[in-house]
Amino acid sequence: YTPQAYLQGDLDLFFANFSKNQVQRTPTLNSINGGVLQTSQQGFQFNGESALDLEYAMSLINPQKTTLYQVGDEVQGASFNDFLDALDGSYCAGDDPVQDASYPNPNGGFPGPKNCGGFAATKVVSTSYGYNEADLTAAYERRQCMEYMKLGLAGTSFLFSSGDFGVAGNGGRCIDPETKQYNDGSSGIFNPGFPGGCPYITSIGATQIQPNASVTAPEKACETVIFSGGGFSNVFPLPDYQAGAVKSFFTNFPPPYGADRFNNSQATRGFPDISANGANYVVAVNGRFSLVYGTSASSPTVGAILTLVNEERLYAGKSTLGFVNPFFYANPGMFNDITLGANPGCGTAGFQAVPGWDPATGLGTPNFPKLMDAAMSLP
Repeated sequence: YTPQAYLQGDLDLFFANFSKNQVQRTPTLNSINGGVLQTSQQGFQFNGESALDLEYAMSLINPQKTTLYQVGDEVQGASFNDFLDALDGSYCAGDDPVQDASYPNPNGGFPGPKNCGGFAATKVVSTSYGYNEADLTAAYERRQCMEYMKLGLAGTSFLFSSGDFGVAGNGGRCIDPETKQYNDGSSGIFNPGFPGGCPYITSIGATQIQPNASVTAPEKACETVIFSGGGFSNVFPLPDYQAGAVKSFFTNFPPPYGADRFNNSQATRGFPDISANGANYVVAVNGRFSLVYGTSASSPTVGAILTLVNEERLYAGKSTLGFVNPFFYANPGMFNDITLGANPGCGTAGFQAVPGWDPATGLGTPNFPKLMDAAMSLP
C-alpha cells in the first residue's frame, strides 16, 4: 500500500546472500489505482514492510513467481476495499467515500477511473497490515468480510498478520471503559484487530525460539520486541469450524478477566488461527541488514508455505486450498502446539499460550510435512 515500496538494491543485497539465483529478479507488479514504486521517500517506514515481505516470500517459493499488488497513489493511498475492488468489479458499488479512495482525484494523483475489476487474485494473498476493529463501523467490516468469503470460495487464501501489541490494538492502545476512546494502553478494554476477527480470513500470530534454545526446541509466543496479537472479536460471531476449539479453551483454561476487559461471551470469533516465527528476521533495508520482528513477518512466511502446498496439489491435478480455516481446525495435529508465553497488553498479562488453540498463538505453527500430507489427502 503506497507509499510503502521496495528498493531493488535491497532485494539484490538480500538475494546475493540468501537466494543467489534471484539477484536482479523483481516481483510481478500489479499497479492498482496508480500504485507506484516510489523512491522519493526512503527509510524503514517506507521500505521496511515491502522489503521484509518480498525478500522472504520470493526466497521461500523460488522459482515460483511472487505477485506484488501495489495499491493506491501517493496522494490518497488506499484501503483494503480498494484492493478488493480491483479483484471484483461488483464490489466497487458499496465503497465508503470516507474510508475508501475516490477517482478521479481532484487533488491530483491517479487520474482514474478507479480500478473496478481487471485484476486476478493469486491463490494466496498475505497482508501485513490491519486496523483496530474499533476504527471502522461494524457494517463496513461485515461487508468486507463477506468479500473475503466470496474470494475464498473461488480458491484464494487470505492471510493477515494478527498484530504486534498483544491484546492491545495498533500502537499498543486500548479502549477506555468510560469514554470508549483509545487510551495509552496501560489499562482499559482489550482492542481486537480487523480483519483478524473476520471468520473468512486466516489470522497469523507470532512465535519465537526460546532464548539459548536450539531451533528444534519448543517455541513460545513471541515476547521479544513484539507480542503476538490475539483476542476475541466484538463484531463477528463464533464460526462453526472454530466452536470446539474456543469451547475447549474456555473450559480448560478460563482467562482471569471478565466482560469489563474483553468479549468473554464465548460466542464470538477468536484469533489468531495459527502462528509462525516472528522474531529475528534478517532483512535488507536501505542498503544494510537489520533484524525485524512482527506478525508482518510470520504472515508472509505462512503464505509461502501454503503456496508450496498449492504447488504440489496443482501438480497432482487438484485445486488450490482456498479458504483453509475449516481444514486447519479439523486437523490440529498438523501444527506444533505452543504452550509457553503470552500476549500482554492493556495493563494485563494477556492470554496465555496453552495446550490446544489459544488467543495468543492459535493452533500453533505449521509442521510442513504433516501439513503437506494432510493437504494432499484432500480431494
